Amino acid sequence: MLRTMKRLFIKRTNMKIGLLFLLFISSAKGLAQVKSNSASTKTDSLSTMKDSLSTDSLSMERMVYDIPEVMVKGERPIAVVHGSAITYDLPRLIEKKGVDNVYDAIKELPGVTESGSSYQLAGRKVNIAINGKVMTLNEEQLAQLLKSMPASRLKKADVMYSAPAKTQVRGALINLELKKETTGGQPLEGEVNLAYNQEHYAMFDERASVLYHKDKFSLDAFYLHSHGKKYGIRDEESHHSLKDGTMHDITMHQSNKTKRFGHDYRLGAEYDFADNHSLSFSYQGSYGNSDTDYKFAGNIIGNTLLHSKTWLHNARLDYQTPFGLSAGIETTYYHNPETQDLNSKLPSGDVNFSVDNNQKVNVWRYYLSMEKQLKNNWSINYGAWYKQSLNHSMQKYISGAEGYSYIRQKEDIANIYVGVGKNWKNKLILDASIAAEYYHSVVWEKWNVYPTLNLTYVHQPGNIWVLGFSNKRIYPDYWEMNNITVYANGGYDEITGNPYIKPINCYHTQLVWILKNKYQFAAWFNYNDNYFIQVPYQHPERLNLVFKSINFNYQQQAGVQVVVPHKFGNWLDAKLTLTGVWMHEKCEDFYEIPFNRAIFLGIAKMSNVITLSEAHNLSFTIDGMIHSNSLQGIYDLPAAGKLDLGLRWQFWKKQATLHAFCKDIFETSAINPHIDYKGQKLDMDFACFRQLGISLTIKFGGYKEKKHKEVDTSRFRN
Repeated sequence: MLRTMKRLFIKRTNMKIGLLFLLFISSAKGLAQVKSNSASTKTDSLSTMKDSLSTDSLSMERMVYDIPEVMVKGERPIAVVHGSAITYDLPRLIEKKGVDNVYDAIKELPGVTESGSSYQLAGRKVNIAINGKVMTLNEEQLAQLLKSMPASRLKKADVMYSAPAKTQVRGALINLELKKETTGGQPLEGEVNLAYNQEHYAMFDERASVLYHKDKFSLDAFYLHSHGKKYGIRDEESHHSLKDGTMHDITMHQSNKTKRFGHDYRLGAEYDFADNHSLSFSYQGSYGNSDTDYKFAGNIIGNTLLHSKTWLHNARLDYQTPFGLSAGIETTYYHNPETQDLNSKLPSGDVNFSVDNNQKVNVWRYYLSMEKQLKNNWSINYGAWYKQSLNHSMQKYISGAEGYSYIRQKEDIANIYVGVGKNWKNKLILDASIAAEYYHSVVWEKWNVYPTLNLTYVHQPGNIWVLGFSNKRIYPDYWEMNNITVYANGGYDEITGNPYIKPINCYHTQLVWILKNKYQFAAWFNYNDNYFIQVPYQHPERLNLVFKSINFNYQQQAGVQVVVPHKFGNWLDAKLTLTGVWMHEKCEDFYEIPFNRAIFLGIAKMSNVITLSEAHNLSFTIDGMIHSNSLQGIYDLPAAGKLDLGLRWQFWKKQATLHAFCKDIFETSAINPHIDYKGQKLDMDFACFRQLGISLTIKFGGYKEKKHKEVDTSRFRN
């Protein structure tokens, strides 16, 4: 249950700001003193593009082959602007960072930040595609998959701030293209990775990956085994007022120890009949087992034993034709049985029970799409997709209480779309689309229309603007829509669903400017109608802290962001990211205490790679982050930040990589929110621990790392 509560907050914490300010200020001064010595730039027009942009179900070749692209070249080229997409040479961005997996690699993309188990771009969550395909996985399932994938498999990343309808997703989108060709002329290559991470207890990972490519057939597979223990501490002070006028001071010290292991695996195969004519299949699965022991002291005394298992299976089949037609089918199965034994003493009495919770989810998805090139640099795309999901949730009390709940939720979504593209002499590029979507469930039945507009303007070589607008609806997770209640914190915390929660209507617009080949500036505005999130509420009639998702009137934010990368000679590669956000949240129906709150927050991130020895392939990293106070509902979130160090050494003809790191050096990354609002008084303190780790990666077969002096365009057709 602690994990559920942690998802309520943005991961921000207190730290020693003075020391980090010295790091950022000194680096910023160095950036200001270095003059730009960028080489001359030029714009290349290409009629087709072999590389892909991300889509939910389409290969990007079929989505964007008709829109000429703008290539940015210079001192350190970082982007290829193709219509509304920005393509980054991600392997080059991480080549000296010691990044082991794809999840950590994504965080190195300019403008991308981590929030819980997902990413944010321009103030909103990001969809992730792999080889142009977005899977029907939730945030945590997708995050675990990305952590299981080796970073060495990455070829490039395509970033879209406002994905058009032909991607079959809405909002921001990052497509990760994986290598399917081997290097070194050998059909088989791979790597093994061994990792050790010491926080309070130790965690271990063993991973293996292979890639086979010969003639028209390619196959990739990987497997990850993770196991070990986790430890956490939470202190809480709740000044709980009841309607009868009494005040109850509840203090609690909770420690929890989790023993877990898991298996993650993926298999993908593709056969190319001819150019633009292929059949591909992918399967990914996982199994996890965890046992957590919670112990309580203070006004709440007792313990909770939680045993949980998870099974996940996802399979997908895609077919692409040379005349622009694509079709596919995907299925997902998820199962999560959980047993909770709670025995505790609260000021309000004893709580003793055993309960079984269980959830099963089945998802099926089908799609059909068409791309066609027209005259005068016009293009058209259209298609349809259908998704059906079935959720079974069950709760049964075994002892200590009586009760049985069972919920069957069926959800159907049907979507049709059409889009057009146009290029005016490589100066102005249009990508516009509209989608009509029918949504049906037990609670809602509604048609929605989603327009998307992207305009790319090339003012001059190396000076490119991308303007975008989009809207979407965010539906609550299955567990948020049921009326099942679970307990945490010795029985004091009451976590319940809301069958009447409304989906969020999201409207977003942004402007991105790429200047002098590498500097990136972004401004955006988001408006989220019916925004919902879990916010705790001290119940006035009983001693329970209620966690329930409730719709706000709205949440809105305006933000600006500056990304400044620069290389200081051959010894320092630095990147400074500055973000400013104005955020406003209003809720007139938050129990009997409505709120209307706004705040401005600033975030500074610095990433530094110091080359200690080119001859020995030895590099050192210093990464830091600080941000000011923030809010979430009636929560106040204090200033936060952290500092990480890393050391990377490549040896054995670059076939082996040793990476040692220390994360959160000052142990300041914990979430410590507090509430003092209209009689609600609550303070939480989550402990954190310094992370020390080391990993060893050994490559075999054709794995040979390449040095790129510029963005690789060898697979682009003129």
